[in-house]
Amino acid sequence: MDVTYKYNEPSAFIRNEDKSDLFLSHYNELYNEKKVPCFFWGKLKEPYVIARSLLTLSKIVAANFMPNSSLLRDPVITAGGNKLRLEGFSSCCSVYGKVTILPNALDGEFLQQGTTNVDFNTEMIAALSKIKKDENVFFSVGKKEFVLQKGDEKIIEKKVSLPLRWIKGMATVQLLGASMKEVAVLDKLQIQLLFRAIPKGDVKEDYYLSFRGKRPFLSPIKSKNSICIGGIHRLRLVENILPLAKKLVIYTPESENGTAFQFDFSNVRFTIILSRSFWRGFSGEGNTLENLIEEIPEEWIQKLDTYAQINEEFTPENPLLKTLSAIRFKNIATRLSVMGLLGYDLAEKKYYYRKLPFKLSNIERLNPRYKNALQLIKKGHCKWISNSEEKTEMSVKGSNVYHSVVITPKEARCTCTWYATNQNKRGDCKHVLATKILKNNTEKELAQLLKEFEL
Repeated sequence: MDVTYKYNEPSAFIRNEDKSDLFLSHYNELYNEKKVPCFFWGKLKEPYVIARSLLTLSKIVAANFMPNSSLLRDPVITAGGNKLRLEGFSSCCSVYGKVTILPNALDGEFLQQGTTNVDFNTEMIAALSKIKKDENVFFSVGKKEFVLQKGDEKIIEKKVSLPLRWIKGMATVQLLGASMKEVAVLDKLQIQLLFRAIPKGDVKEDYYLSFRGKRPFLSPIKSKNSICIGGIHRLRLVENILPLAKKLVIYTPESENGTAFQFDFSNVRFTIILSRSFWRGFSGEGNTLENLIEEIPEEWIQKLDTYAQINEEFTPENPLLKTLSAIRFKNIATRLSVMGLLGYDLAEKKYYYRKLPFKLSNIERLNPRYKNALQLIKKGHCKWISNSEEKTEMSVKGSNVYHSVVITPKEARCTCTWYATNQNKRGDCKHVLATKILKNNTEKELAQLLKEFEL
């Protein structure tokens, strides 16, 4: 049998002043993208559960818990790892939802890993609402469109632009998810009792979930081993899928900056993550910033990007990644998450590859604290007091006063109003960021950062 290989470009020999490089053209069917009609096409084995889940996701995307936020219905769809994942935020970006359709719920073919984002308009919502348990329903996910077909009816949704605040929110929520741990598992009866206990109306304060025996109990007063839930009224968005759930798993990070609720329908999972404060969305958090400070070699980022693209799903424990320290892996994973290239699966504790349409340089520019920190450095407003492995002290000029920054291996403190108000719950203030940037980067790397931001 004859096999023909087609190469994208010829081999090349490039001679520079200090070295010469040979670049051999290569063929790798796993890495080189093939031209395919779509990423996935196939029949749904559990159409009713999937339709109910997608309707709930559309409800989250259309929800708005803050004034002056435009309404959206634009889920991001990823095909990869033999799964379909549909993600989205509420219009205010304080609620994140994800539908994960597992292999046993699908009877079709994954032709290629890929991601798109479409608008679920009124026609699509109406079609999903009419789906019954025994119907033949087909999905097709392509680069530029999403198709739902049942009988003679075909609904086509075209690719749309990704909302700017979703770009920041996607990075934050994936990193938050990677820091979460399972804290409670509820059965069907406990799920019903939990939702019956949610106070009526909008809740302006944090509530805490604890258990009296097996019975879930909600209170605005914190108790030992209780789970913090901010803006718990937002959970009502998922009430329609409660009868379908087999169990509910709750996850939280140590920072208490969010709470994840994952409903298990056997072959479909629905995840909803609430930000700590309903009036401040995930796009307004700054927890990604500290992992952008250290200059990461572009070669490392490219290698993990290639590895993630080929494998589609992976954990830090994979043999090929064990050469990286935990801190190094976290910093590189942060970069890729910020670039929209990684998502995180809570149930499987895995990262998954998905390519969103934006660049790292653009997302960094969406973080004003990061850029303001670089401005402080450029203007010479940072003065060293001391710098060692045990303790770093710096004086940073504010509006009318110099702020004192102290960094130790355990914490970072500042005398500014931001730190006094937020501590480190929303990431570092610009004064701490400037100090960390100076501490972790060489003069050459600093010059490159300032050049990238045109400062």
